[in-house]
Amino acid sequence: MPRQVFVAYSYRLYPQADYRKVYRSLAKAFDVRFIFADEKITNLHILEKIQRYIVESQFGIYDISGWNPNVTLELGLALGLTEPAYIAIDPARTTVDDVPSDLRGIDRIQYTSYTELEDKLGILLAQELPVSKTHDAENQLIELRQQVLSQVAHQDAGLRIGDIATALGVSTDLARLVIRPLVGHGLRTEGQRRGMRYFLDPEKLNTENIRQ
Repeated sequence: MPRQVFVAYSYRLYPQADYRKVYRSLAKAFDVRFIFADEKITNLHILEKIQRYIVESQFGIYDISGWNPNVTLELGLALGLTEPAYIAIDPARTTVDDVPSDLRGIDRIQYTSYTELEDKLGILLAQELPVSKTHDAENQLIELRQQVLSQVAHQDAGLRIGDIATALGVSTDLARLVIRPLVGHGLRTEGQRRGMRYFLDPEKLNTENIRQ
């Protein structure tokens, strides 16, 4: 499946509504389908189904926080099948030192909050599944943030999120993800919710936030 990603995480460790909210937001922004293995692996039939999910997906995200046995098994299955796998880990729940040495070389998404997890997953998706062919995959978010600053700089009355999304040629969900690190670091806001407008704030412009 061209825009499908397999996700494995501990259901006991994270409330489903909170954890999956991150992925729902990203699914809209990047037009991606996330597949979750909702069943505990108890027999060969379920294991075969999980294998099919892994093979059919472009890559998998395996959150090993808490070292859930099912997630560990699913990660091992993906590595055995030589399928692309990215590890996610919350150090507050499982320290990096606890990770076996043969897993430390795998790309890792380290986070301490749902917001940080969403931001880092957004960067990963922009690299692996870019939403626009007109942007270089690895630098898509950086380019979009630079475009936001350029667009806002020429608007004395500021721009709403819908205006920014239209100017970038992306969805409003992706536009929100793009501008989040810029607020307070190059952008300032006026108004609330739907009426909120974004203005350039050159005195607080931080180029490092463009690359986050």
